[in-house]
Parts: sequence; C-alpha cells; structure tokens
Amino acid sequence: MSALELIVAYVRQRARLRLFVPLSILLALAGRWMVASTDVSIGAIAIAALEALGLALAFRIWDDVEDRDADRIRHPDRVMATASTTAPFYALGLVCSSAAILPLISGPSALRRLGALSLAAAMLSIWYGFRSRDRSHALEEHVLTIKYPLIAYAVAPELPVDVLTLRIAAILIVLYVFICVYEYAEDVELRQIFTSRRSVP
Repeated sequence: MSALELIVAYVRQRARLRLFVPLSILLALAGRWMVASTDVSIGAIAIAALEALGLALAFRIWDDVEDRDADRIRHPDRVMATASTTAPFYALGLVCSSAAILPLISGPSALRRLGALSLAAAMLSIWYGFRSRDRSHALEEHVLTIKYPLIAYAVAPELPVDVLTLRIAAILIVLYVFICVYEYAEDVELRQIFTSRRSVP
C-alpha cells in the first residue's frame, strides 16, 4: 500500500466516526458546562468539538503506535499492525494534533489549555514507558481514559479565572466515570481482562 492508502485504510478501521463524533461533541459540551455563562454560541461549541476530534484521533494514533507489536499477536488484522512503516501514521497524528492545537494557542487561556494537554501527554508517556508490552493490564483503560477530561478542559469554549473550581472538578470526574463505564460496557476484551484478574488466586 502507498502512504495515502495506509492512512485511508487506518482511518476507516480505527477512526470510526460513529464513535469519535459523539465523543468529541460530549467533550465539547463538558467544556462548555465548566462555566455557568449562557453566552457560549453554538459555533464555539462546534469549534471545540472539532478540536476535540483532532486531539482524540491524535491520541488514538499514539496509542496504536505503542500497541503495534502487541497488536501483531492480539489483532493481526489491524492496518497499523500489518504495515511495514509507521511514518504515515505519525504524519496523520501530527496533522490531527496541529489542526487542534494551533487554534488553542492563539486563543484565551492558552497556557492552561496547553498545560492540560501536556499533563495528558506526560501521564501517557510514563504509562507507556513502564507498562508491560507483552500483555494487557486491567489498569490500562483507566489510565488511557484520563486524557478525555483533560481534552475537554483544553478545548472548553470558555474557562473561568480560577484554574480549577468545584464545578470544573465535578464535571471532569463525572465525564471520566461515564467514559470508563462506557468503555467497560462496549469492550469485550476489557471485560475479559478484569474477569481474568479477579479469578487469579
């Protein structure tokens, strides 16, 4: 396959719009609910959703790159697992992240937004660096899901003056729990991991 064919095949397989579009809208709405203001426009929420979509896709690509060796055994049908190079996927991830981050750094509260994304990247880097690559861990989805509340914070149409308020904390916690529950309900492999860990004496 050419680089373009690899990217198209990967997007069709792993960047499913029926999943990522609702997720991006949810993250944008969570960001909107962080402030009590009623002046946030639909356009601002739509832009936040597009930024969330770009970031969610970029993080998905990063996760798949990190899982590439394991996926050759667990999911040999995945495009990235069978590809001979990861360069096209890195390029796609760079495009997605840049398209999302560039508007953020030119808007208000840029440092706090970038700080949230940097925290997400740092936490995932530490996890990827220390986790066992040869088997799945029951803690993995909990760690990987942390990025979504941080994305919601980063793309919020407005942010209050205070870095973290009780309202923001409550929304981020509820969002995190909701996504964790959804992932557990939808992911058969994840449920098997939890079941196997509980059955080990």
